[in-house]
Amino acid sequence: MNNTLQSRKRLVAWMINKAVPALNIFRYPKLWPYTLEEMRKFPKGSLGFEMAAFLDKRKFGLLPKYEIHDAVHTILNYNTTTVGELKLQAFMWGNGSSSYAGRILFLIGLLTLPELWKELRLDYERGKKAAERIDNWDIASLIDRDLATLRLRLEPNKFQVTLPA
Repeated sequence: MNNTLQSRKRLVAWMINKAVPALNIFRYPKLWPYTLEEMRKFPKGSLGFEMAAFLDKRKFGLLPKYEIHDAVHTILNYNTTTVGELKLQAFMWGNGSSSYAGRILFLIGLLTLPELWKELRLDYERGKKAAERIDNWDIASLIDRDLATLRLRLEPNKFQVTLPA
């Protein structure tokens, strides 16, 4: 990876870590009702267990106001890298579920990293094709549900099996 691309990715990473939280100061999501320890005790395969494993693998804790964001990362299976964050925001925009801060981040990412346009367009289209708007989900109430079933509910065509004629 050339130095210019690395520098641009670092700029977007800085936006994710510094500027987006500033944009979210006036956001007041519902309080997250679970601790990470409680989530680890949910059945294997459940959203709660898999979200805890997702966070543990990255050595992250629960960040106040970002628990639902992390759950969406888990549901959609997007990494927490700069590219993964942009892919998540592309999906959310396509799904009609993006936040103000997410849209700003996505636009900055598009302008800063044009080499990702084709890839991000696929994630935008993935969001458009989703069966439901994910922002309509009460994610905390789904914490004990099977993650594979939630993914299938959101993207039934992605996991549809075609049998030979």
